[in-house]
Amino acid sequence: MGQLGPSAEQQGKSRMFHIWSSIASAVLVIAGVALAIMGSAAGWVLIVFAAVMWTGLSLTLKYTKQAQP
Repeated sequence: MGQLGPSAEQQGKSRMFHIWSSIASAVLVIAGVALAIMGSAAGWVLIVFAAVMWTGLSLTLKYTKQAQP
């Protein structure tokens, strides 16, 4: 009988994807804060965009992991 759930390689790739997306989100937030401090409304849009994208990714990974047998 085969192994149930994701393999160790799939789990590792998922973890690495989450780490890289977290780093990218942090960079976007830092850039957004810098723009907001300089008075640009685009900075706030960038911060919200980074937060929504990271939250969506986290929820997707969480519920995908829970759906595995």
